[in-house]
Amino acid sequence: MIKFLLLKFITFFLGFVACFAMHTTFDLPLVISAALTGLIGSFIPFPERYKNHPYAAIYAGSFAGMCSTHLITSYWEIAIISLIGSSLYVLTMNMFTGFGGKLGSVAFASVALFVLAKGIVL
Repeated sequence: MIKFLLLKFITFFLGFVACFAMHTTFDLPLVISAALTGLIGSFIPFPERYKNHPYAAIYAGSFAGMCSTHLITSYWEIAIISLIGSSLYVLTMNMFTGFGGKLGSVAFASVALFVLAKGIVL
């Protein structure tokens, strides 16, 4: 289970950073950045035992990477959001099977929880 969570964290983080970097560095529109992240991530080979979960985490990370540059100021914040997002994904993995919007909801919840916590602490 720890390996699975670590894999989810890494893939969520990579999806987040890829989408965020494409948008901020190369000035690509958000939707194109997320789509390219999902497309490129789909070519990464993962072991069969993980099924489609790493690809879903990359795509959920790309959704989280669509957030504003005013909210995210460092890679530490991206790592914290990725930890929250991968944990939420693992916790809700068997819930809402067959319903659409799960990946976007996980991405939104992870960014929203981080921003709320950041606002309370600071």
